[in-house]
Amino acid sequence: MKYCTVCKEKFDDSVSFCPVDGEVLEGDPASIVNTVLDGQYQMEALLGKGGMGAVYAARHILLGDRVAIKVLPPEVRTNAEWLRRFRREGQAARRFRHPNAVTVYDLRTAGDGTIYMVMEYVEGHTLDAELKKRGRLSPADALEILTPIMSVLETAHSMGVVHRDLKPENIMIGNPGGNGGPVIKLLDLGIAKMREIAGVDTAGNTALTMAGQVLGTPYYMSPEQWGEIPRDENVEIDGRADIYSLGLVFYELIAGRRCYSGTTLNELRREHVSIKAKSLSDVVPSVPRGFSDAIERATAKDRGDRQPTASVLLNELRAGLGTAAPGGFATAGELSETLTLPDKLQTNSDVNAPTVIGIDASATNPPSPTSSRTSPPAAAEIAKPKPVIPQSDSSMAGATVVESAGDMASSVTIQQKAPVQQKAPVKAAEVATAPAKSSKGKVGVVVGLVVLVVVLGIGSVAGYLIYSKMKTPTPGVNQNTVVTPAGPTQVAQYFLELEPENSKGPTTKVAALVPITSGRSFKMHLTFPESGFVYIIGPGGDNNEPTAFLTTKPSELTGVKNNQVIGGSDFVFPSGEFLLTLDKKPGTDRFTVIFSKTRLESPSFLNVQVTGDPMPSEQLTEYKDFVARYMSTAPTTETDNTNNQAPFVRVKVSADKVANPVVFEIRIQHN
Repeated sequence: MKYCTVCKEKFDDSVSFCPVDGEVLEGDPASIVNTVLDGQYQMEALLGKGGMGAVYAARHILLGDRVAIKVLPPEVRTNAEWLRRFRREGQAARRFRHPNAVTVYDLRTAGDGTIYMVMEYVEGHTLDAELKKRGRLSPADALEILTPIMSVLETAHSMGVVHRDLKPENIMIGNPGGNGGPVIKLLDLGIAKMREIAGVDTAGNTALTMAGQVLGTPYYMSPEQWGEIPRDENVEIDGRADIYSLGLVFYELIAGRRCYSGTTLNELRREHVSIKAKSLSDVVPSVPRGFSDAIERATAKDRGDRQPTASVLLNELRAGLGTAAPGGFATAGELSETLTLPDKLQTNSDVNAPTVIGIDASATNPPSPTSSRTSPPAAAEIAKPKPVIPQSDSSMAGATVVESAGDMASSVTIQQKAPVQQKAPVKAAEVATAPAKSSKGKVGVVVGLVVLVVVLGIGSVAGYLIYSKMKTPTPGVNQNTVVTPAGPTQVAQYFLELEPENSKGPTTKVAALVPITSGRSFKMHLTFPESGFVYIIGPGGDNNEPTAFLTTKPSELTGVKNNQVIGGSDFVFPSGEFLLTLDKKPGTDRFTVIFSKTRLESPSFLNVQVTGDPMPSEQLTEYKDFVARYMSTAPTTETDNTNNQAPFVRVKVSADKVANPVVFEIRIQHN
């Protein structure tokens, strides 16, 4: 059966246009209710329909578990670009786990070609429905409801995942869980980006009809999502777009109305880009000025004026209410004890129809949907991100470097990872794939391994690198507190995150002075006090020659799109599913890290396309001259193990020798 989206009448499949109003008829999403999908799921009820498909309540026939299933629209099945994006986003979503984000269990294709996702089922209602029922909230109530959402964003942004469509409709207030309190969930993480690729319009998700290229919901879209170029001239959307949207959600909850209310796309664009909104404290005089100022900063027109992270926004809002608490987000246990929402939030399911929407995920080794039986706590534990000190900026982009199949201890090549269709590699090499590891268990800690920052000068290096799939990242692993030291100025901090040996057990954070085993895979975590640009030179070629790993033109295989970094935020290299892997011959691998508050136009080696090839002679000469010029910065290091779970190395320079750019070397000794 088909139906008309205007008059809602149903017609036979042979009819293409509504005989009443002439609208193009669409497939009736309710037609699969009370049928069995893919021989496994009994489809019980239609929960909703939007631009990315319809969502159903379903039950696994054999296990009996209740789940939510999103069936994707037929038109995306033949869009190869969208399907590739969907798969990549799905893999990222499967790795992403947070108690306040809807969990994806499986992504499958049925025998008839239907593509669907199996997700956690959450019974409750959305935040916009709650706002309509009870009217505006107090600042304290709004903060308590949205603190778990900020926790999700902090973790997602640290992994390079941006929601892009944050709005009250995507925030779920689940019915009381085992601890007696409501469960707050963020829906549709990652969906918006795929809607852009699909070219699917968002009618049904918003009161306005939008063209497919407009990404997000127009009432909450940041200026850069409307196409405005930020001051930093980087057109890539980052987590600060979510900060903007979240600020507008706060505004709406407390003011009882949207901040911008244009009735056409052109009007809304003008408001978001050009019109300064009334401050929240002017609209609601009882709102503390400090709280209002934090919201005003979050909704700044240029993202450079917004809070860089969700945790910074949280701390400013708490301070504005006089409830500032150190440590960033509360732990799940702490929040479940302190989060006491108004009685009206304790809504029974018979009053509010169950609502659930999910994140996209891959189908690889899905966990059992049984885990959906237990409701998670109200928020996850996230350490307070480092408020870093003045001096220096950073940003990063990376290259995907792989070892050859043979014993090439120092060979570094660039190659696209399997199973994606490969481009011709610069050197013959085979992509190593990190075997699957357990996603359970906490991150282990070793305070040690010879990871030394020294005065510049890269010598011969024995080592090669591998980028390969990392099955389970550790959300929030990058959140460490930097304490401003007396004396020398801190210009950077870092730690390494080691994959477990034999792919069993938890990952391990290491920082300084204990050799590690050859062949281990790892990621670098770098943090700089200010925003800027970062460049990385490492070992490559048959003779360990200096090779560009990260420049202004990174390889697409590194999981990063540019070499920009945000001050105070963790920069992970490589990003996403890629890893660096030490060779199996004992030795020392050395990496030169260059940070500048502004983009460096010269020397030329900083702006070459990353290929994995060693520098040619002219670039090598430039590189050596550049390194020699900045050796006077003489960085020193100290290991901070105040928090046993998060050791890191501080990089410091004498206050009278701080330079821009800052250059330092990381050495990794392995046996």
